[in-house]
Amino acid sequence: MELNTKTTCEQENRLWEFCEPNQETVNKLMDEALVSRPIGLVLAARGVTTDNVQSFLHPDMESLGDPYVLPGSKAAAKRLWEAIQNNQRIMIFGDYDTDGITATALLEWVLKQNGAQVTCYLPHRIDDGYGLTAASIEKNVKGQCDLLVTVDCGITSYDAAAAAREINLDLIITDHHTPGQLPEQSGASTGEDLGKELPDEINKAFTGSVVVDPKLWEDKELEGIKDLAGVGVAYKVAAAFLKYGIENQLGGEKTDLREVLDLVALGTVADIVPLLNENRILVSQGLQVLSMQRRAGVHELCDIANVGDVLATSDITYRLAPRINAAGRMGDPTDSLRLLKADGVEQAKELAGILDRLNRERQTIEERVVAEAEEQIAERYPLGSPRGLDKVRSLVVWSNSWHQGVVGIVASRLTRRYHRPSVVLTRDASGQFTGSARSLRALNLVQVLDECKDTLLRSGGHAMAAGLSLSEENLEKFSEEFDEAVKKVLKTPESVRPTLSICGEVSFSELDEVFFQELKALEPFGHGNTEPIFITRNVMPEAPLRLAGRTHTRGWLRDADGTRIQFIAFSRMPDDFPPGPWDIVYSPHINRINDTEVPQLRLHDIRPASL
Repeated sequence: MELNTKTTCEQENRLWEFCEPNQETVNKLMDEALVSRPIGLVLAARGVTTDNVQSFLHPDMESLGDPYVLPGSKAAAKRLWEAIQNNQRIMIFGDYDTDGITATALLEWVLKQNGAQVTCYLPHRIDDGYGLTAASIEKNVKGQCDLLVTVDCGITSYDAAAAAREINLDLIITDHHTPGQLPEQSGASTGEDLGKELPDEINKAFTGSVVVDPKLWEDKELEGIKDLAGVGVAYKVAAAFLKYGIENQLGGEKTDLREVLDLVALGTVADIVPLLNENRILVSQGLQVLSMQRRAGVHELCDIANVGDVLATSDITYRLAPRINAAGRMGDPTDSLRLLKADGVEQAKELAGILDRLNRERQTIEERVVAEAEEQIAERYPLGSPRGLDKVRSLVVWSNSWHQGVVGIVASRLTRRYHRPSVVLTRDASGQFTGSARSLRALNLVQVLDECKDTLLRSGGHAMAAGLSLSEENLEKFSEEFDEAVKKVLKTPESVRPTLSICGEVSFSELDEVFFQELKALEPFGHGNTEPIFITRNVMPEAPLRLAGRTHTRGWLRDADGTRIQFIAFSRMPDDFPPGPWDIVYSPHINRINDTEVPQLRLHDIRPASL
């Protein structure tokens, strides 16, 4: 697909970025997919081609690739079946967030369905820290199993892998994170040659172990699974396990992986990975299973979170995942795992209540930490002056007393508010400072933190979110190094301005009933496949604008052709609107009120019309 050069214009400190696709490309997509022009603009802006438009609009399970394509998955399947045949004990070691908890529940269910002896362990955020460590091997694993399987963690657990080798404990690493700085080790190959050799450094760090992580590979054939969440990798390993069992007459025939697609949807959406390729298929199908609420725990969680019968990705992001995460942030993540595994309504209701209470507690603590962080930002950074805004590219704040369970979400809020990569740190039980970093789409945190490795004790994660630890004496030095590394990528003041990526210009008459039906085919929306944004020029308000809630505005708009449509503008008061006419940037959606559905525009930005 050919795109014209992107152009930008500024309005209220935002950049409007126009993706102007070649009109011939749009026309071909419209013809191939039989869709309206606005949908054709969106597809072209997202890089969808005539070759893959049908699979994009109609994601189905048959389009999932062979699980063996993921390197290491067949070796993992073989070792799991050997454990079952030899009556060996398997322990699944997960993570304390929604992705890790759902991955743990998924793999445990599949293995138990096929006769495995399985236990699970989820680390406590404060007592154990993040991921599989040598201390966890000694404290929580040693003597408890013959085979240890990680989900959603482990790819940076080099010391833990060495500790496992020392006690002759077999290890399967399944993860989706990017490897961190590798130790200097030597050792033989894993011997699991499935047509691909592990990168040499990983091979040495995990000698004798099976490693499954799509982030290790650059092969084009893995593009569809490159961005799987931890639960997505666990799903592929489970699929490989069943395939291997059936091929070798070991079992697996009676296990239907469709029954765990709700878990895959929960973990994938919660971990904010791109909803494209196989993620798109798994979430699209998983939302259907999730909406059935077959699990007692899901049903009770939906009930206490006021979620309706038809779930969307936003329900996971804003209602379900925060409650599942609350256990790991504020208490014992095992409560969330027990909820997802609950058989009885009474147990599920009790656990859902616990998670809801923990989530409210988390919200209270979070608000206090955000306020204190913003006070620190006001003292340490000259954001109040135009020149200061130009100089500051990143934010690093810390405290001796902030709750470890909220630093990640606070970092996210600071990044959204100030539109800069943010790091939030707090002192942990060992006296070190541990925390989380959040980024903008243009900046890869893993690469930036790698440039600061001399000041860090540990780091790892994704391009957009990462964890890190450092000593107190390195706090100021790290702040400086981090900002310098960020400035190498975000070189100009414009690079830290919030950007609205506009798919194209449309008229209100094009946003008809057919369009809104077609819009559903673009779902599920989320990271990598956001709700489409359009621009309509020279529109006028109809009747006085009305206050909605305390800080929002709603009303009616009329475009140059006379077509009318409702709008809602969040965090913008009626007095904040300039005199009409306007050029507006917005996302069209259906506003559901009780049993009625009303087309509505969600305004993102507005400026006086360029007549």
